[in-house]
Amino acid sequence: MMTQHLKYRLIYSALAATILIFLISFSQYSFFRPLFSLAVSAIVGVAVWEYYQMAKAKGFQPLATVGIVFSVLYVYAVFLSTQMQDAQVVPEITLGIALLTFFIYSFYGGASPFVNLAITLFGIAYLAIPLSYTLSINYFPFNGAEDGRWWLFYLLLVAKSTDTGAFFTGRLMGKRRMVPYISPKKTWEGAWGGVLTSVAVSVIFYLGIHLFSKPPIHLSFWESIWLAGLISVVAQIGDLAESLLKRDAGIKDSNQLPGLGGVLDIVDSLIFTLPLLYIFLKIH
Repeated sequence: MMTQHLKYRLIYSALAATILIFLISFSQYSFFRPLFSLAVSAIVGVAVWEYYQMAKAKGFQPLATVGIVFSVLYVYAVFLSTQMQDAQVVPEITLGIALLTFFIYSFYGGASPFVNLAITLFGIAYLAIPLSYTLSINYFPFNGAEDGRWWLFYLLLVAKSTDTGAFFTGRLMGKRRMVPYISPKKTWEGAWGGVLTSVAVSVIFYLGIHLFSKPPIHLSFWESIWLAGLISVVAQIGDLAESLLKRDAGIKDSNQLPGLGGVLDIVDSLIFTLPLLYIFLKIH
């Protein structure tokens, strides 16, 4: 059963990765830019919906519809801010309007506003804002010196190689449990396996881009080591953070997508690593 599940997971993951690579590859072309932002907003919308479903499983009543709408609007606001200089404050305006709307909505019948407003807002803070950095990185203003698409590819490779390395290392050598209350199957051996795998993939990526006469991004050898290690650790924290919420809600997967579970299960390693990479690029 486990082998068949893993088989389907690999098949669907490969299909999703192919679609994602296609969207990112063409995301710099004017025709595909709205399509790419639509894909990101769809992922965010579903992820926020899954989060609200977990909250409902705990007996809370978040303003799910309004929260999802403003999550999607926030992603579009970030997209506009990357495309037009005059739209830099649109994301902040969107958050301000969202906050006012949530309170006004609660004026007219919202139950337990203290808790449910907090849960609703946390959905945007936990998912919509961090995941929208996909667009900020992809359209980062490098002035032609670098290509944000390659930084996205780099992050996806490092974060997902962490998941893969941790999974197989944990199955082969895992003995010491990390946080058994949150995720009984995660071990320290698996965590270290994830870090080492991500660093190896990062170094290979570094060597690969330097085969070009002009590398598409500026990534030094030492950066390929310490940045990958940092991304790997933060990615695993993101995984554990989602597991914490699922454990509290009493559910195994955030959704029932064939072979994948839920969108939250797929993007959990990106929730904290996307802002991390954006901060690195701002400093870099």
